[in-house]
Amino acid sequence: MNAQHTTDEHTPASRYDLIVRLPESPDMAQLQQQASTHLQLGQEKAARLMQHLEQRGATRIKADIPQDEAERTAQNFRDAGFQVEMKPALALLDKNATLADSECPGCQRMMRPTPQRQCPYCHIYLDKIDPEKLRLKQIREEELRKLNARLQREGELGSRQSQEDSERALRNRIRAELEKELGLHQPWLAFFRGSRGVLRAGSIVVLLGAAFFGGYRLAAPSGQALAPEQRAALAQGMLNQIMGGGLAGQPADLEAFAQSPDGAALAQGSSDSLLTTPVAGVAGGSGEWQGVAASVQKVSAQTGAALGEKQNLALALVVALAESGQAQRANELLARLQATPGYQAGSARSAELLASAWTLLQRPGGISTQALDELATEAGQLKPQDAALFYARVASMLAASPQLSAAAWQAWLDKAKAQLPQLSGAVMRDYTTSQLQRWHAQALLNALQANAAKGRWAEVKPLLSQLQASHAATPGPVFGLLRSQGELAAGNAPAAAQQLQQAYAQTVQAAAKGDTALGALADHQGALAVAPLLTQLDATVAAQQASMQAPLYSAMATMAAAAGMADASTLYQQRVAAALTGSEGRDEQMLALSVACSTRLAQYYLRARQPALAEQQLRKAAAVVVPLLPAVPAAG
Repeated sequence: MNAQHTTDEHTPASRYDLIVRLPESPDMAQLQQQASTHLQLGQEKAARLMQHLEQRGATRIKADIPQDEAERTAQNFRDAGFQVEMKPALALLDKNATLADSECPGCQRMMRPTPQRQCPYCHIYLDKIDPEKLRLKQIREEELRKLNARLQREGELGSRQSQEDSERALRNRIRAELEKELGLHQPWLAFFRGSRGVLRAGSIVVLLGAAFFGGYRLAAPSGQALAPEQRAALAQGMLNQIMGGGLAGQPADLEAFAQSPDGAALAQGSSDSLLTTPVAGVAGGSGEWQGVAASVQKVSAQTGAALGEKQNLALALVVALAESGQAQRANELLARLQATPGYQAGSARSAELLASAWTLLQRPGGISTQALDELATEAGQLKPQDAALFYARVASMLAASPQLSAAAWQAWLDKAKAQLPQLSGAVMRDYTTSQLQRWHAQALLNALQANAAKGRWAEVKPLLSQLQASHAATPGPVFGLLRSQGELAAGNAPAAAQQLQQAYAQTVQAAAKGDTALGALADHQGALAVAPLLTQLDATVAAQQASMQAPLYSAMATMAAAAGMADASTLYQQRVAAALTGSEGRDEQMLALSVACSTRLAQYYLRARQPALAEQQLRKAAAVVVPLLPAVPAAG
């Protein structure tokens, strides 16, 4: 009897503490409802319990209770969806009493210590535990639970928003079909209906006013509003100055240029000039080129000395040649364009300066401070919207040079932002701001890639953080593509793949909504493979209305060309031609698309060290542009 009494005294009482935790991937609203109704806690106590669990991850709800009560209460909380742990209550034991199992303060698992007082699971020594490290581990686990809960809530909100967008698109489509069936289809009234219709009407009024003002200014004699020194610079031409050794450089060696793989990059047996390129036989007998050649004939046969869109086409090729390192050809074509009757020097100034910037940056030894200052002075004569975009483009070019400091290209971004207050009209200001944002992000990416290539990882990390902040502030497919390339350059391959997939999904959603601004993706896709994206876009664009297919297929054609997919680019150009049948200005749009795709393919082939294919595409673009230029009148 005495022996039994002694054993009872040395055995701890069967009393427990109850610890409640949140389950994995919790539904907070449902858990709070269960706590209020199933556990009969009431709304106020249930809310306090959920708040405490969300902040700390666990809470003790009962302390030092008998085993039967502990099991009953634990089962009630488990039925309500919570995780419950029963821990033996702490008690004062006789010095000769021992517990077989106890909780490890490190991993919080029930264990039986080894003779060395070591946990068999996490292998920590119970007598050498650091309280600071334990607290750090607990805080880390609590923060991890909070992050998981937040990510789940954000994912639920994103899926709900995606479902609402798809339902809205489906409702609009069904409403349009019903209006057609009932004879109520009035597209013009629908276009101007609601708050968005008011915004559309206001935008059209502003654009018409800008077009009227621009037509009035363009009707003035060329060079009338220019200062004498600017007229002199236009007469000589900045690109011509650079080729002659101006702007703190050496004169160009044209013979060496023609032999250099980084210069003309000519195919064997071809001549250097692009002005003598014959139209026939440039692209074989493909159906796409036959349609382009027919458009060239129609547009070149138009009467009148005004260049109009022909000048813009030629300037696009000039900039592309300079960007590809072919300054001699760019200068040759620009001089031919400047000698053409009706040439408007003021409206061409931005493209001329952009071609000059590309040439200066690719000159041996890099660009000098004097050349940059002179380039900025010339750009100060541009209109604010043109100057802002030019400054931002040059900033992205400078950022790609590892020899220049970050302050060099940041200063040009500041010049671009300084133009925004000078813009008149909210529509123009919003448009220019969006352009600056994407070229700012491109500058960050170029600087990040340049530093990563040099192994300057201390500079890479802050640039990646800025790129991530830009993406968070302006979510969209363009910024998603830029961030994906930045993550890849920084060595974060999983994050890069995730961002790329999100950018592809956003692009498909934008195409489903008829967003015609997807053509900007080709400017920022870099070396990313877009074949999976084009496959997803095919079905989406095919389901759009006929009036929306042409601009969307045009964007897909330029994206395919920038990725070196010549056959896919040709296919989408043919689809654009089919969608534009009978449309006003069809020939001009087809020629602009052909030049854009050809020059992008040429730049891709030059990066891939395939000069013969690049030369073929440049001659194809020249075969579009050169026949459109009217004959130059004989001198004297």
